[in-house]
Amino acid sequence: LVHPIMQMHKNPQRILILGGGDGCAVRELLKYKSVQQIDLVDLDPNMTDLGKNNSVLLEINQGSLNDKKVAVFNKDAYIFLENNVGDFYDIIIADLPDPRNIELGRLYSHEFYTLCKRKLRNNGLIITQAGSPYYATNAFNCIDKTLQSAGFSTVKMHNQVLSMGEWGWVLGAKNP
Repeated sequence: LVHPIMQMHKNPQRILILGGGDGCAVRELLKYKSVQQIDLVDLDPNMTDLGKNNSVLLEINQGSLNDKKVAVFNKDAYIFLENNVGDFYDIIIADLPDPRNIELGRLYSHEFYTLCKRKLRNNGLIITQAGSPYYATNAFNCIDKTLQSAGFSTVKMHNQVLSMGEWGWVLGAKNP
């Protein structure tokens, strides 16, 4: 989820993570010297509290959510994008649950990806988890097409994740 998009951007300084309250994506982002600011938006304050304070998660995420470069916002990602008018990002990472209901489905909508595109700088990139390309092929392809409908040029990606099986992501470029 993190490394392909970070390798594709020439100078990623400001990163927005939507979801990812466990801090593991932040842990990986902090390995890049160019990163100056990471805003993490996760709806569940209990999850981000665990990511900041639970001894098991602190060991796994290496204390990433407590890093001075990281700001945590316990808000709905859609509302955060609508209301946060002043900040723009080089990269947006959508580490969100599968769209299993209406509330989650709007985080995979044309409108949501349009909001994401508005928050990206001109050379900005987005990546979203997209489920399994084999076991949820229609959903995987739908996410790709929805990103395209919002004006992104996309690349579908997948990899074998030992704990989840074959998993997929879609990467989008604002101005390829």
